[in-house]
Amino acid sequence: MKEFMMKMVPVDPREHFPFQCQQCGACCRHVRESVPLESLDAFRLAKYLRDRGEPIRCMDDLLARYAIPVLLHESGYTVFMLSTVGPDDACIFLKDNKCTIHTAKPRACRTYPISVGPAMSGGFEAYLSMEQTHHFNGPQQSVRKWVQKRCLRQDYDFWETDVGSVREIARLLGQLSLEQKKGALLQFLRYKYSEFDLDRPFTEQFKINNQKLLEALRSLVQKQAADDAGGK
Repeated sequence: MKEFMMKMVPVDPREHFPFQCQQCGACCRHVRESVPLESLDAFRLAKYLRDRGEPIRCMDDLLARYAIPVLLHESGYTVFMLSTVGPDDACIFLKDNKCTIHTAKPRACRTYPISVGPAMSGGFEAYLSMEQTHHFNGPQQSVRKWVQKRCLRQDYDFWETDVGSVREIARLLGQLSLEQKKGALLQFLRYKYSEFDLDRPFTEQFKINNQKLLEALRSLVQKQAADDAGGK
């Protein structure tokens, strides 16, 4: 993932960039630990595959088959990334040079070559992916319009909740001992990825789960403080 991020250039929403998709599949190769599968992405993809006959009953089934957990921040903040296959580390959903989940692909794929999302310091940040230089010889594209065209209202609602808690979750995780972080990680994965009913609206569930996660982490921090005080 670090190698991938080195090829990302910060951009302002007001900027423009030349781009023309070549339908070559190059952006779907050499993507090991590079394509994030956020909670909303996983929810949409799990429903998509389930409705097409795959044995997917919940998001856990999807993640076990098609994703790997990756540490995003030293505090313990973790995200899932799409799995890759083959010697060229191609996306697991790339078949015959085509995306097999095109209508349900993750936001990172929909907005490519722009990557936009919550910043660890709060707010949003946008980057332009420069690893496939042959793409940058087409018409000028507006960063803002490019993202707006490819993101739904649900994406923005998800970001609003997610961004509002990123710093607090990282802060709480950072206060926990290594031993406590093991339990915290289970809570994190439970409420960010597992505790969802695919037949209910995502946004409402995510907001409730996010609050439960914060409460669980605060409880762990309080317990650790009490244990530390008792040991003195």
